Amino acid sequence: MQIHKNLLKSKIFKKKNKMNFNHFFWKLTGDDFNVIGKCGQRTKRHFTIIGSLVAFIFSFCFLSCYLAFSQLFRNIYVGVPVGLFFAWMITNIYLFLLYTLSKTGFPYIPNKTARYISTTIRVIFIGFIAIIVSKPIERLVVSEQLELELEAFKKDKLERYKNSTQEYFEKEIIAIKKLGTQKEALNSEIDETEKSNFEKLIHSREAERDRLIKSMEQLVEGSDYYIQGIVILNRKFPFCWFFTFLVIVIFIIPAYLKIYIHKDSVFYRTKHYVESHLVRSEYELFKERYRRIFRYRHGVEVQYTELYTDPPFNTIRKTDDKKILTESDLLDSLYA
Repeated sequence: MQIHKNLLKSKIFKKKNKMNFNHFFWKLTGDDFNVIGKCGQRTKRHFTIIGSLVAFIFSFCFLSCYLAFSQLFRNIYVGVPVGLFFAWMITNIYLFLLYTLSKTGFPYIPNKTARYISTTIRVIFIGFIAIIVSKPIERLVVSEQLELELEAFKKDKLERYKNSTQEYFEKEIIAIKKLGTQKEALNSEIDETEKSNFEKLIHSREAERDRLIKSMEQLVEGSDYYIQGIVILNRKFPFCWFFTFLVIVIFIIPAYLKIYIHKDSVFYRTKHYVESHLVRSEYELFKERYRRIFRYRHGVEVQYTELYTDPPFNTIRKTDDKKILTESDLLDSLYA
């Protein structure tokens, strides 16, 4: 008997843990978890998968943002809070886009073209977010090969700068020497002070050349060329686009599951009932406040004028049934 009770308690405990686990993922979907709890098992599984993917997307975004900002700021302690903030922000934007893909239960004027365009733009934006988020992870995967490519890029950039700098200062030094030679040829001789000034000028230009080259070397070596690394990653590591495509698919799966749920399902019926009830209740409160304002402040009874036949959704405007007579009708009534 005691063993049977223990088994029963164990089953109840497991069931409660499973329900709490499911509720956690349902909350991550951005929809009312109480409504989800009233749906069938199939719909519940859909929302559990959506919530699990949202949790994965948040973790993925945090890792991506942490890697990006740690490299940009060169400080892991800055990378953690900034990474958390941007991961939270991106995930909230993603959830907002996901929520807008839900089917509406309010009356509206259907327009399939506008609906398809709107949905396409949102899905493209989700794909864009996925691409941005996936690149820092891809950099981590090919970090060793990418580092070699960046070193080659830095070396080439520094070499080109050195050549252009040396060429520029070489022209200046040749011009200074030529000027000194011409002056000496015109005057037949040149005093030691003037000659020393020309030599100092040449030495100063050489020193400036060396200083600029050394400064550029320090600048190139001190920079991680993060954006250039992304450019090289996309250009020289095409297999990374497969990883990008996989991330895009993961980001789009929750949107597909949301769209896949039928508008006549228990979830949407319950959701639409709750939302419609809230809107109608708030609308009735608004009309009551409107009436009270005119009564207490102006002492008159005024009812809010309804211009539509389906308030508060306002999709069907009332038609004016008044019959407007012509000028001849007016004359007939005057001279009858």
